[in-house]
Amino acid sequence: MGKRKNLKYPNPKASKRFSIEIEPSIDYNKLPPIFSLKHMTYQGPCCISKCEREEKSFILDTIQRLSQSTWREIRGWKKETGFEKMPHYRFKVPLPTILTPDVAILVTRYDGQGGRIAGFREKDIFHIVLVGKDLYSH
Repeated sequence: MGKRKNLKYPNPKASKRFSIEIEPSIDYNKLPPIFSLKHMTYQGPCCISKCEREEKSFILDTIQRLSQSTWREIRGWKKETGFEKMPHYRFKVPLPTILTPDVAILVTRYDGQGGRIAGFREKDIFHIVLVGKDLYSH
């Protein structure tokens, strides 16, 4: 076998033909939450569409209030104004299949009369899956 002394190996960082971009790590706790209804069952028993007009207003006010702060700030709030983790077994209503046992359910309150928004966090996105009163036992 001959020697490979004339063989040049490309340097991926200096090559003109291709480049490798390394995405910087993002601290999602420094970002405000983005809210998604993607996993909510439309017209389901715990859907926003089943809420009264006043309840919908409270829900939107809560979403707007939370979206003005970062996840880190919200984590420091009391459970009455921020989020609290809720175990799966506490829920009285059927949980969507997206909420597997390994997914942490977060709950926030939207009025002073038992209204709750339940969902899960994925990076900086809060996926709302349930809204309503009496979702779980207190």
